[in-house]
Amino acid sequence: MPRGTSVATVKVPDSFKGVLLVHLPYAEGELLSLGLDSMGVVQPLAALEDHSYVDFPDEALNEETFATVGSLWSTVAALVEPVESGEA
Repeated sequence: MPRGTSVATVKVPDSFKGVLLVHLPYAEGELLSLGLDSMGVVQPLAALEDHSYVDFPDEALNEETFATVGSLWSTVAALVEPVESGEA
């Protein structure tokens, strides 16, 4: 998640939630408390990459990124911004 961004203040788009909820139907806020582990992120990760047209860099594949719905969205949004602005 970008520095200075509070998970509580992150507005997560409904389209993002929809992609996530297909694979994690109880995903509301905290993800790690649902028992999400490295094997459990494979399908949601692939769906999010397809939906957002981004590839998660290895350094983003960590507990901080997948801690909450907000932290996951913040990571995706940071990856999408450079692509949309033509920087990637």
